[in-house]
Amino acid sequence: MRIGVIGTGAIGTALTRTFSAGGHDVEVANSRGPETIDAAALEFGAHAVPQ
Repeated sequence: MRIGVIGTGAIGTALTRTFSAGGHDVEVANSRGPETIDAAALEFGAHAVPQ
């Protein structure tokens, strides 16, 4: 399943990590741009994308 998460706060990061670990294709964005997304949110294979 393809999932998009907007926001990289505590909840957004937890959702991103959980969905990615479950094998889903996850794209995550925030208001400051993809280069500011924490590596911890991407450690299970999620992709940072522009908003």
